[in-house]
Amino acid sequence: MSRNDPSVIERERDFHNARFTDENRLAQGKYYFAIRDCDDEYERLLLQYGRDAVVLDYGCALGEYALRLAPVAKAVHGIDISDVAIETARAEAKAKGLTNAHFDVMDAHATSFPDNHFDFVFGIGIIHHLETRRSFAEIARVLKPGGVAVFREPLSGNVLIDLYRKATPAARTVDEHPLTAADYKLAGEFFTRNDWRFYGLVTPGSVPFRNTPAGVPLFNLAAAVDRALFTIPPMRWQAWNALMTLGK
Repeated sequence: MSRNDPSVIERERDFHNARFTDENRLAQGKYYFAIRDCDDEYERLLLQYGRDAVVLDYGCALGEYALRLAPVAKAVHGIDISDVAIETARAEAKAKGLTNAHFDVMDAHATSFPDNHFDFVFGIGIIHHLETRRSFAEIARVLKPGGVAVFREPLSGNVLIDLYRKATPAARTVDEHPLTAADYKLAGEFFTRNDWRFYGLVTPGSVPFRNTPAGVPLFNLAAAVDRALFTIPPMRWQAWNALMTLGK
C-alpha cells in the first residue's frame, strides 16, 4: 500500500504514540549491543557535522539526539509523526533552557521547511518507515548545497534476521520496510555522496554475553570478522544495519 494513503500515516502515528507511552518499549534494546560500533560512529558524525550548523533531526522521536546537539549547534529542529513524542521533546527542551531547539509534528514526506535550509540532516531508524523515494527527495530538497545527511537504518536480506522480524510482528509496523540494495541505488539519484557502512552480521552472536566479562572481547572479535566479511560486496547486504552518509 502506498505511503500516500492517510491510513498508513495514521497507523504509524498510532504505533509510535503507543510506543512512546509504553514502559516496556526498550525490551528489545539488548540486541543493539551487536551494533555498538555503529552507534559510536553515528554519534561521532553527529557531533562532527552538527557543530555550528542548522540541523534537522528527521524523525526525532523523543528528541534525545537533537537535545544533545543543541548546545553546540546554531539551531536544531526536530520533526516526528508522533504528537506524544513531540510534546515530550518540547517539554525537555524547555526544562533545559534550550531556546534553539524546536520540535514540530510533521509528515517527513512533506515538511514545511524551505528549500536549501539545513546544513545537516540526521535520523535513526526513520527512512524504512517512509516511502523511500519521497523521503530521499525531501531530504535533498531541504539540505543546502554542500550539506550532509547521516542515517542509521536496518537492512533486509539476511534470512535469519528477516525470520526474526516475522516472528515478532508486534515490535514493528506493518508498513515498515528494511532497506535493500535497490534503496542504495535510489539514494544515488538524489545525492552526489552516497556512502554506506555495514554493521551486524557476526556481532549478534555476542549479545547473550553482553553482561559478562566476555561480552566486549567477543563483540570486538566479531566486529573484526564483520569488517573482513564486508570487504566482499555481496556480504554487505547480509548486515543488520547500515550507516548512511549522504551529501548534496
